[in-house]
Amino acid sequence: MSLAETEAHRPLRAKARNVLMGREPDILAEIDAPGVAATIWTRACDQAFQSWIDALPFEQLPELRTIVPVHLAEAAAIAACEQANVPKSPEMDMLTGDVGALAMMLAKSLKVRQVRVRLDVSDEVMCPKFHVDNVPARLLCTYRGKGTEYVPMGHENDQQSVRQVTRGAVALFRGGAWPGEERTGLFHRSPDPEPLSGHRLLLVIDPME
Repeated sequence: MSLAETEAHRPLRAKARNVLMGREPDILAEIDAPGVAATIWTRACDQAFQSWIDALPFEQLPELRTIVPVHLAEAAAIAACEQANVPKSPEMDMLTGDVGALAMMLAKSLKVRQVRVRLDVSDEVMCPKFHVDNVPARLLCTYRGKGTEYVPMGHENDQQSVRQVTRGAVALFRGGAWPGEERTGLFHRSPDPEPLSGHRLLLVIDPME
């Protein structure tokens, strides 16, 4: 049973519903502010990188699932690219460097030394229902395809209330295991696939104790 399905059975607690957005990466550290359910770094996607990642055949998109000390996240991404035979280029270095940098930001914001890192490749909807992840927090960044959708709890059936993280932006969502009494009041889900855009490439980073 998902957290979304069991929400009605939980004790009544304060809900965090606010989404903070900013053009600087420091916005991610505001995730522990009262009332904040998510923070989004609204950075622009580099055009050369975007063209490069869109042109990669789907079999060369790197996939990764690992738990590593935060300083090894970039090395893990490099290994995943090598395994997928991603051609060496400045854009590949941008991708692996970004994975390492975002892992460091998450670790600094949440004061952890280890992270779970995933690079998910899919042409289907991985999480079609609005939900809350059973983790303290989760960082999401879409490198290829459409970004993650989110909505306040209780408005899942109101399409006007649904918002979407832009491609290349970095979103940090509180999860169901967020410490303290204040629970998140925000759901998120994977977007519907775009038939013409091919496979989606999503970075997922979770904090580990």
